[in-house]
Amino acid sequence: MGIVECRQETKELEMKLSIRSKALRPLLALGLGAALTIVPIGVSANSAHAASNGGVLKIAFSSDPSTFDPQVCYDATCWDNMEMLFNRLYDYSPGGTDLLPQAAVSMPTISKNKLTYTVNLRAGMKFADGKPVTATDVAYTFSRICDPATKSPVVSFWNAVKGCEEFAKSPVGTVSGISVKSATQLTITLVQPNSAFVYVMAMPHASIIPQGTGSQQALKPLGSGPFKFVSFTPGQSIILTKNSSYWNTGHPLLEGVNEALGVSPEVQLLQLQKGDLDLMGDKLPNSSFLSVINDKKLAAQISHRVGLSTYFLTLNTKMKPFDNPLVREAVSYAIDRSALLRAVNDQGDPATGFIPPGVTGYVKTSMVNGLNVAKAKSLLAKAGFAKGFTTDLYSWNTQPWTNLDAVIQQQLAAIGIKINIKAVQMSTFFAAAATPGKTPMTLTFWIADYPDGSDFFQALLGCASAIPGGQNYPFYCNKKFDDTVNAGLANASQVESYYERAAKMMQKDNPVIPLYFGKNTTVFGSNVGNFVENPIWGYMISNYSLKG
Repeated sequence: MGIVECRQETKELEMKLSIRSKALRPLLALGLGAALTIVPIGVSANSAHAASNGGVLKIAFSSDPSTFDPQVCYDATCWDNMEMLFNRLYDYSPGGTDLLPQAAVSMPTISKNKLTYTVNLRAGMKFADGKPVTATDVAYTFSRICDPATKSPVVSFWNAVKGCEEFAKSPVGTVSGISVKSATQLTITLVQPNSAFVYVMAMPHASIIPQGTGSQQALKPLGSGPFKFVSFTPGQSIILTKNSSYWNTGHPLLEGVNEALGVSPEVQLLQLQKGDLDLMGDKLPNSSFLSVINDKKLAAQISHRVGLSTYFLTLNTKMKPFDNPLVREAVSYAIDRSALLRAVNDQGDPATGFIPPGVTGYVKTSMVNGLNVAKAKSLLAKAGFAKGFTTDLYSWNTQPWTNLDAVIQQQLAAIGIKINIKAVQMSTFFAAAATPGKTPMTLTFWIADYPDGSDFFQALLGCASAIPGGQNYPFYCNKKFDDTVNAGLANASQVESYYERAAKMMQKDNPVIPLYFGKNTTVFGSNVGNFVENPIWGYMISNYSLKG
């Protein structure tokens, strides 16, 4: 995520497995979670891919993680580490959106009124320090998300839990809707039926940590995942080692992971081609795209994927001049999406709305405003800006963002808006964009945390996420919009209709300008075995091996 953008790798559209957004909803509506087939997560050590156990995988990132705290994490570097260091109650199959039990022994049992979820934990699970994973730890983890002091960017999802909002006012003990029944069982009660809640429990931010360890997680993460944290040297490296007592026998296949920090995408690619690096932590540089995909020597190491992602502009509704709806509408008519795609080697499709294909709520019919320079100028004049104005656009300082910056700057100049580009490091971008009154415009993207439109609507545009540290960069709040999304979650059979209604309502306000739906090309080292990418996580390093 992600993702926003926050996560640099867009993800493949692989919706053919048994539990996807549309297939899961009827089961949830009937309370049949416990009837789902249970398969442990992981690639078999006897995979058909030529690979061997052991070895230390090498990956590099351009930026340090902003944090290791799983309840806060949203940048690309920490995202990959969440998958390796922590477990969640439920997680995704390596190559798809099939939800499977991880820390839970089975899918949740859902009450007839669809409000209470009963979860049973897997026996014998331990944290990396040897202490057992208990239901109390899960309750602590989830309650921590509702605590304002945590500054979790996903609290809007957890407001669905009874007592989460009240807990925020007095964060003592446990959220009232979360009840520990025994060391291995807890129940979670919702405010109203929510057909996407099982996905919320599979989000990286629901990664389980030991009770009372919240304050240490930012720099010394402790979880129950396949790898253990060894060290973090800012600007240099992150070192992980195999968790030899991991519950999933035979995993991980690697002995450890060494992560180099402060390495540009261009240098990452060179190191990978020389065999000095196994994985790139950043996107393939736009300037190298054609040479890489046309290199026959790399053909077996290239993965092309459609993403559950949207690239977009945000317009801060609380900052002048974007507090004026006419100005935001003018910007929406100034964008030439085809030109933007040419700048990124056509790695995407023009956005027809905010929700991408493969995610519940996607609508084929376009809901965005097409290019119309004359209308854009007319709207600016009507708003009192006939001569235009000057503003700042924040983005990341790597490709493809720097390529897109220049094109957007040129397109907005055509209607009289002068853009000062503020291209900054990823972690700096997230901090700035989440600060009220700091960023009038941002260029960013979002990869689905789960394949349901509520993920986009609530995290990026909901009133509850329009807070310092949140992901609602336009600081947009429309209660009717929120209520419509919630109505969709409560009425699984009509969710598509509610989401379309919410999307039209939001697009009329133009807090975001959807640009394109992402595609992605990944190149990986020739020594990597069992390579697969997940639509939600991206890399699944805990399943990889090294050949020979």
